[in-house]
Amino acid sequence: MAGGAMAGSMFGRYEMRRLLGVGGMGEVYEAYDTSKNRTVAVKVLNRELAGDPVYVQRFRRESHAMASVQEPHVIPVHDWGEVDGVLYIDMRLVKGTDLKDRLQRHGRLTPGESVQVVEQIAAALDAAHEIGLIHRDVKPANILLTGGMFAYLVDFGIAHADSDPQLTSTGSAVGSMAYMAPERFEDAPLTAAVDTYALTCVLYECLVGRVPYPVNSLAGAIGSHQMAPPPRPSAVDPGLSFFDAVIDRGMAKRPQQRFRTTGDLARAARAALVQAERAAPSTAPGPQIAAVTTSGPVTGARPVDPGPPPPTVSGPQVVVDPAAPAAQWTPPPGYRTTGPQGTRAGGYTHPSAPLPLPPQRDSSTPILAGALGALIVVAAVGAAVWVMLSLGDDTGTVADPPPGPPSVVQPTDVGDDQTAPTTEITQPPPTPAVTTVPPLQSSVTGADGQGFRTGGPRCNDNDAAMTIARTSGSRVVICHTGDNRYYYKGARASDGLGIELDDPLPTGGGGFTATNPVDGTQYHLTPGGLTITKDGQELASETMLEFAHR
Repeated sequence: MAGGAMAGSMFGRYEMRRLLGVGGMGEVYEAYDTSKNRTVAVKVLNRELAGDPVYVQRFRRESHAMASVQEPHVIPVHDWGEVDGVLYIDMRLVKGTDLKDRLQRHGRLTPGESVQVVEQIAAALDAAHEIGLIHRDVKPANILLTGGMFAYLVDFGIAHADSDPQLTSTGSAVGSMAYMAPERFEDAPLTAAVDTYALTCVLYECLVGRVPYPVNSLAGAIGSHQMAPPPRPSAVDPGLSFFDAVIDRGMAKRPQQRFRTTGDLARAARAALVQAERAAPSTAPGPQIAAVTTSGPVTGARPVDPGPPPPTVSGPQVVVDPAAPAAQWTPPPGYRTTGPQGTRAGGYTHPSAPLPLPPQRDSSTPILAGALGALIVVAAVGAAVWVMLSLGDDTGTVADPPPGPPSVVQPTDVGDDQTAPTTEITQPPPTPAVTTVPPLQSSVTGADGQGFRTGGPRCNDNDAAMTIARTSGSRVVICHTGDNRYYYKGARASDGLGIELDDPLPTGGGGFTATNPVDGTQYHLTPGGLTITKDGQELASETMLEFAHR
């Protein structure tokens, strides 16, 4: 079957519109499901392979594997079956580009982006491993990126379960050589450690822009994986030295010496990123807040340089149906579906942002209040001077105003019979003091010292963000006001619906707990994630992707 031959034709109930990609066992098309009235991605097994029971079994297993892994970073499967002897999988259509194309077009990722991708794929792999499923082909070409660097793990076509018989011929191996663990080349039982090894190879490639062992022969690849020491990212970029130990352990030759889970690998990578950012010189100090030395309010803030725009993902459009239903959640009483970016009808896709963000606080209020305070101070000083001048002597003589600058003592000429001078001392108005908030200890993509530059919550004009977080479903900032109070702003990533809550309580390490006074729902933000609870029951739990605090 020629590549793309089904484009423009009907395949059962599907209108096969255009070819999206070609894999080892079949092709993926953008298709229109005429019975469900939605656009989907349909993967079909090559007709040439339909007569091979090994490939048929493998393809059937992929559909079952993808359907059984319930994790946000695995593309949902709608249906699977057979039409005119051709096997197919119907799955959500995701528009994005794969990591391989992203690296080829734009070069290596930043350390923050690299860790972000690995954390998401690790979550997908851990979910698969929990049900006894090993992917066996983790590589950049099988990692799909959408806007905001949201990652999906795709192509479970060669996934292997512990109970499955080996589906490859004797002495052969399935997978991409550049990411294969040493035991893949031996007659040894496979474990989840092969996915940990492969994901570590992906992390290395994201950090330095090339595969761990760039060889051009099968023998060279096998020899490198089995005998060569794991490469060190610092050999390419000294600034990546904190990742050396992560790569060394993740690519250990013996499976038992690697990280216990891919999630452990991701956490080690995040810790290395935090260490690297703390060791690097700060280039983006937080906003400076100017405050009058008296008890007056904050009167202004130094503008924050927004910096360069966040990186964007570009490339061909491949494999999620925007109309596909997401997980539903029943909102507590008092919640509304309106938000700053419009209103979405229907159910909630995430409970962290059930209320609209209130109107921005009037940024002119602190300026007017500061001006009024300054006028009061000037008036008080003037009145004091007037009283002192009025009391120059007992006969009502008024002292002349001093000719010199403030704080200079001038004698008063009152005649020959008086020798004691009359003095006047005036004080200059108080000088505003500038307090610089500590710099953020880490960074979050697309954010600066006051929160997210676009598409997310941001602190009001004169307030600094004390904590900035991007989770798997939300964006959150904790803002600090001039009167030493905090407020919580959260926005749902899917549609921007937001919530703002006053007086969240700090819990340490940049963490806060905010309580909704309407119904008691609590938002627990920690470096590990966002958990939403009510009456002691967990409503949602989201993995932390990026976290920064002062």
